Amino acid sequence: MPLWLITDVDTELDYQRPGYKGKLGETNPSLIAGTKELLRCFKKFGVKATFHIQEQGDPYFSILIRYPEIYEMVKEDSQEVSLHVHIKEADYETRKQEISTAFYRLKEHGYHVSAFKAGWYFTNEATIRVLEELGIKYDCSPQKNGAVGPVAFFTIPDSPYHPSYENVTRVGNAKILAIPITNVRLGITIDKDDEREFERMKRGVALLAAASKEMEQPVIIYFTTHSWKPVEVNSSTLRAWEINRRDRFFELALQTGARTLNVSEAGEEWEAGGYTPYYLKLPDVLAEDMSFWNPRHHFGLGKYLAHALLKIKYDFFGVI
Repeated sequence: MPLWLITDVDTELDYQRPGYKGKLGETNPSLIAGTKELLRCFKKFGVKATFHIQEQGDPYFSILIRYPEIYEMVKEDSQEVSLHVHIKEADYETRKQEISTAFYRLKEHGYHVSAFKAGWYFTNEATIRVLEELGIKYDCSPQKNGAVGPVAFFTIPDSPYHPSYENVTRVGNAKILAIPITNVRLGITIDKDDEREFERMKRGVALLAAASKEMEQPVIIYFTTHSWKPVEVNSSTLRAWEINRRDRFFELALQTGARTLNVSEAGEEWEAGGYTPYYLKLPDVLAEDMSFWNPRHHFGLGKYLAHALLKIKYDFFGVI
């Protein structure tokens, strides 16, 4: 079956970035510079992308209000606009208030979004209910082999799936389609100036390309990034090494013959094809490449320990 390439960007204010200095949300030098660079890259390689753009109930943290040019740039390049909201509280009422405020703000300005990604990947059963009430069709929040707060995504499919209303990590009969991020465990991510990262990316792409030859459903290469990744911290200076590695990745991914789709296009085709969820028996490439002393190297044990610690941190301190 076909190999799909889904690309998305968490387009957010700089204060969400590790190493940010300054007052909360005061300056955002990498927001515009990073978005411009990513749009350049996508245009160069003909990549369709989805920009999950941060909107919060508080107008001070609204990109639409403070940086409307971001939306204009994305729209001008015919890329998809999606909703990206950071919420630490797990309850339905808080999520409904925050997500719906952001959603209707976009709608009032002519943006009718079909896709969503939760800040910190923290989606849950309450999120699913809110998104369905708003008519949003696709949730790109679940991260395969990841955990956030009280939610662990270790056992989710490697493909799109309709989650359960009782447990968002399980297959169920919700109307919304979850399109999970499956790249991290396969090493398809850019985090530091280390050539070994590209070798992991090559292996991850090769594993998915090989798996696609054995599958009846489309297999997805999922590349996710952030608006600030192409830029130095607290700066608008571009990172040459990150740009080089990203360009090489797209050359590699497109050489496989993968079709490039934005989130909504992939979701629509998945539904129209009547495809069912699947699980791939693939190694955790990232864990295998870590030292023996790194807890993630021992993934089978480490994932449960990590989730237990994250859940304690969230339950007692309310911190994601």
